[in-house]
Amino acid sequence: MRHRQGQLSARELEAFQRWLAADPLHAAAAERANRAWQATAQLKQRPGYIKPQRPPRAAWLRMPVVGGSAVAALALGCWMLLAPPFWVQALNSDYHTGFGEVRQITLADGSQVQLGSHSLLNLAYDDQTRRVLLSQGEAVFTPAPMNEQERRPFTVQAPGADITARGTRYLVGVGKDREGWVGVLQHRVEVNLTPHGRDEAAGAALLEQGNSLHFSPKTGLVPLNTSPEELASWQEGRLVFQRESLADVAAHINRYRPGRVLVKGEALRNVRVSAVMRLDNLDAALERLVAQVHGRMVNLPGLTLIY
Repeated sequence: MRHRQGQLSARELEAFQRWLAADPLHAAAAERANRAWQATAQLKQRPGYIKPQRPPRAAWLRMPVVGGSAVAALALGCWMLLAPPFWVQALNSDYHTGFGEVRQITLADGSQVQLGSHSLLNLAYDDQTRRVLLSQGEAVFTPAPMNEQERRPFTVQAPGADITARGTRYLVGVGKDREGWVGVLQHRVEVNLTPHGRDEAAGAALLEQGNSLHFSPKTGLVPLNTSPEELASWQEGRLVFQRESLADVAAHINRYRPGRVLVKGEALRNVRVSAVMRLDNLDAALERLVAQVHGRMVNLPGLTLIY
């Protein structure tokens, strides 16, 4: 707000510019805020707009519904700006997919991207780097190789890590709280954590073909027992789980179907299950999974509860 109103000192303005340059996500967030302010200003320019007049204090106090509505509207606006829902982020993305959708993308340099279900992808190519921003979901990347004409490295920037290709084909997935996973299908990739604070883990790894890892600001880089082919099984229309907790399986399924699957009870959440599920028939697969763990399932509007 102070920047929009020209109230930053020279030192504050310089610090703001350094913050913008530190990370492409910073500039993107500032641009979203700027568009929100512009949209608000444009509302006042619409024909018939009348500036609201605050009623006398006594009358204002007698209108709790109006006051509550104003607070709710303000809270909703802040939520849409600071933590926008998927459909709002999709409007600002270069590429996105819906639930269960897989999209094949060819970038301008010839690189191939297979974008998985409920995913968001933005491009940030410049003279030095071919950078793509995967902010949600998962994708398999097949970068066009570097040569005499193309000298820029290809990097996938996920919340929490940068993954740079070394002439390869690889999978990147994004979870919650800046966690995610990487699996190498061909050749190798370089994984670098991008910590945002002193308490967050730092580290780097050169991941070879056939290997996968999990990255997190809390635990750093941790090898996974799951093969890259299993992580990328959604390309073939199925999900493969090997001895994974029911809670993790539910969280994974939530990326491929509308509504939410919720597992109630700590003991049930920690049950280890193995399963192969077809993406075009997840509801039936869920029923079989619940029978496997001797649980029960109830379907509510927007929610499937396993208990």
